[in-house]
Amino acid sequence: MQTIIVDCTVRDQMLAAGKEAVIQDTTGKVIGRFVAAISGDSLVDEPFPSDEELDRRTRESPRYTAEQVMDRLRSLRRSQ
Repeated sequence: MQTIIVDCTVRDQMLAAGKEAVIQDTTGKVIGRFVAAISGDSLVDEPFPSDEELDRRTRESPRYTAEQVMDRLRSLRRSQ
């Protein structure tokens, strides 16, 4: 992931926006989205999973249809 250094003015604007903000250039074109760090000075420095790891997780993780999920949620509601 690339790191972009911003000046104090931009930093203050981003932090004043709260948890999330849309970043636009001067013409109004959306460049991206800012999400504030959860804890203190930095984000969790955990590497993004490799393509191989994502493929493995896809193969090994169970998959459920929307209907299966809804059935499970209904059964939980009934059991309360």
